[in-house]
Amino acid sequence: MNKIKLKLRSSILSATAFISLFSLTYQPIYAQNISPIIAFWNKIFKPIGDPEPPIKPKKGGSRGPICLISPDAPNQTRIIWNTKPLFLWKGDIKKIAVGIPGNEEYLTTQIVTGTQNANYTGKPLEPGQTYRWSVFLSEGEGTSPTMFVPFKIMETPQRNRITAELKLLERLQKNQGADAENIAVSKAEYFAQKGLWSDALQQFYSVPNPSPELSQIIKDIPNQLCKEK
Repeated sequence: MNKIKLKLRSSILSATAFISLFSLTYQPIYAQNISPIIAFWNKIFKPIGDPEPPIKPKKGGSRGPICLISPDAPNQTRIIWNTKPLFLWKGDIKKIAVGIPGNEEYLTTQIVTGTQNANYTGKPLEPGQTYRWSVFLSEGEGTSPTMFVPFKIMETPQRNRITAELKLLERLQKNQGADAENIAVSKAEYFAQKGLWSDALQQFYSVPNPSPELSQIIKDIPNQLCKEK
């Protein structure tokens, strides 16, 4: 009897996950003037009212404001699913580095002069481990970081569940003829619903050939999310 109950419970959970994911699958829009990507952006990142924002702007440095967007520094350390996260900011940053708090040596350093985003280029980060993203206003060796933000890679059991659900979501969308951009948008919405803002934003930047609408949103992200509150 216990085995039957366990199987029934497992079937119910699987069906619930399937229904939730199906609600995020590609749905063609014919009678609207607004594209799905813009509708999603307005819904998630420009909500009506005053909910907890996905980004909290920061100021720092004598060369102007520095706003760390992804990951940012809310009251609690951001949890990130991707073991090769996206770093996103606004400001004149010259170099970024990733390390473990309490360890003076960095795992990676990257020169980022003239850009406002960069993907982590080192070995995949470890699930369950807390890291620190440091930013520098100089490319020189031995300089101290201007700002730093802690973040944590999601624990393995939760990462595995999300990975499985993302694979199912992608398969459902491909079966309905969705292209890479629509799949990325639905994955972004999936992450946003779970409060995984860094992973949601990373989906926007993962599209190899973004549409004009998505390209404009990517261009506007730093200004939109770093507005003074």
